[in-house]
Amino acid sequence: MFYITRQTILQMFSMMKHIMKCLKGERRLPYLFVYGTLRYGGKNHHLLNSARCIYHQCQVSGLLYDTGKGYPVLQENTSDWVYGELYSITEFQLREIDQLEGVAGDKPENLFRHVTAPVSNDIGERYRAFVYTGGHIPHHDSNHIPSGDWLVYKYLNQNSLLYFAYGSCMDDDRFKKAGVVDYFTNVRGRGVVGGFEFQFSRKTDDGGKADLIENNRESVEGKVYEIPLDAIDYLYEREGVHTSSYRPAIVPVTLNGSVYQSITFIGVSKSAETAPTELYGNEIVRGGNGYLSHAYLQKIRGKISRLST
Repeated sequence: MFYITRQTILQMFSMMKHIMKCLKGERRLPYLFVYGTLRYGGKNHHLLNSARCIYHQCQVSGLLYDTGKGYPVLQENTSDWVYGELYSITEFQLREIDQLEGVAGDKPENLFRHVTAPVSNDIGERYRAFVYTGGHIPHHDSNHIPSGDWLVYKYLNQNSLLYFAYGSCMDDDRFKKAGVVDYFTNVRGRGVVGGFEFQFSRKTDDGGKADLIENNRESVEGKVYEIPLDAIDYLYEREGVHTSSYRPAIVPVTLNGSVYQSITFIGVSKSAETAPTELYGNEIVRGGNGYLSHAYLQKIRGKISRLST
């Protein structure tokens, strides 16, 4: 008599699932890193609607340029970083995106070509992913995007911005001392950013500083300001953007029941959480009073207390 073991049945079932996925064009590939119009909120993001986003905050080495045609191009280079998102895609999705990017075989006249490159998330985990790099696209130094972030670059091309503050910038004491308080008088209210966790993971000689860590199970509350473009120079200096302490990022913020794109700042280098100074911790709690939820403020106070003991 012929017997089929449970293991054999499972192997057959797994093989059939694999065959069906291949027939439907659904076989998953190694990841895809996107940095331009395919990003969340971009005009071509619909091509990734059914793809699974692994991380919203990732980076790959390279230089980013504005083509002047409504989309950027990445040129391979080890001197800087380009920021974007990491997705798990299918062969069908890759073929669609190849068509969008003008990839047809390995022809020298292709606008783009896809290569595999190491991609890192914000905490240093590395993945191999497809990346579209510039093929037959001329670029000039004048079109270089210093932030390496297409969303930031596009967002700053407007006169009025939303700024999501989640740390000491919720407090206006240092604004007053710097003579820039007029930039931060229009407080729109409490904002919530999902998919991130609040941590004191920016280690400095002056204690731990507030930071955002990507975590799909958490959310971060903060104060949303409407600010003029002129305020960006102050924020870049205060956040240490030019010294690679923090980097600007665009995040979706829920405010009064609606979702808006907003600029914020994320720590470039992460470390284990460190206790903040009493002054810094007080600035966060004082700035959040009257805006953040009672439960969230209690959570911040509890974190500061645990780290300080």
